Amino acid sequence: MLKGISDSLQVQQRSQTVAPTTAMQHPAKEQAKVNVASIPSHRLESYDKWAKVTQGQHKISAQQVAEHGLQQVQTLLKQLQNHSQQSLTSNNSDSLSQAQQLQQQLAGLNISYQGTQLVDHQLNLISAQRPVAKYSFSLKSVDLIAVNSRDEQVNMHIGNDTVRVLLPANAQPAELLKRLDSSLKPLDIRVVKSNEGRVIFKSNKQQWQQIQSGLLMTGQGQRLPAGDARTIKVSEELSWQDPREWRFNSPQELKQTVAKISKTRHKVEGQLQELNHSQRHIQQQLHQANRQKDTLKGLDSTLNQVKSLMQPTPFSLQVTSLMAQANFSRAQVSSLLT
Repeated sequence: MLKGISDSLQVQQRSQTVAPTTAMQHPAKEQAKVNVASIPSHRLESYDKWAKVTQGQHKISAQQVAEHGLQQVQTLLKQLQNHSQQSLTSNNSDSLSQAQQLQQQLAGLNISYQGTQLVDHQLNLISAQRPVAKYSFSLKSVDLIAVNSRDEQVNMHIGNDTVRVLLPANAQPAELLKRLDSSLKPLDIRVVKSNEGRVIFKSNKQQWQQIQSGLLMTGQGQRLPAGDARTIKVSEELSWQDPREWRFNSPQELKQTVAKISKTRHKVEGQLQELNHSQRHIQQQLHQANRQKDTLKGLDSTLNQVKSLMQPTPFSLQVTSLMAQANFSRAQVSSLLT
């Protein structure tokens, strides 16, 4: 038995001297793989659950910000509706002034969470099913879908991008519109035709901020002047859902504005109910994830206890046992093992 212990110690000592040298020969990538592989699967599952819980908490925080913002919108809409009705029935100039101030407040709201916009400029709650509304505009004094007897190459300069569109001779408005739309689609700009037959461009907010002062364009003398690029003025096309579109200049406009406010209040109320339903759903998911996390914690504790029980008996305990069995002193045992 003593010889067996001595042999095992010698093997252990040789392993300790060889192992570092061997480990140094492994490439860094292989060592990284070993480190990753050494993480127990139950711990990886625990980390995954923790990440999901954190993500869920951020979702709830964002929804709470959106809910507070929409409640503020509802309050302003109610006040705006009251002042608009008072201005309509009594021709009260003070109510009209208050209504215009409330309109500016609604148009200037910025409801966002950690830099992410939650409600767009048309007072719509942004979601996967309801993407942020685009900004619409048209070109002043230029009709790009007018039929012409000659081909024309049109260049549009938007920020650092240049879009080239060939407008064929004798092409009909529908074909020209399709060409414009397909050419601008890679820049996330869409081209449609309004009910009045005008060409409407739809862009995101960042692009609109670059375009609103004018669009730099060149042509070949058919629809646009040839030669140097010229700045073509643009006109923003406002949706009825945008508070900036609401007007208060006449009784007829006031009636239309009151109707639009009523529709918007109904829309916002539906979005608040949508948020409430979504929050309950996420809370249920978090509750389930927390229960799973508690189960994993219990599993970790149990595994650690089992691991401690399965550890090899320390050498000091082996020496003590040997001394007790053979009635040797520590010095005698030490001399036998060397």
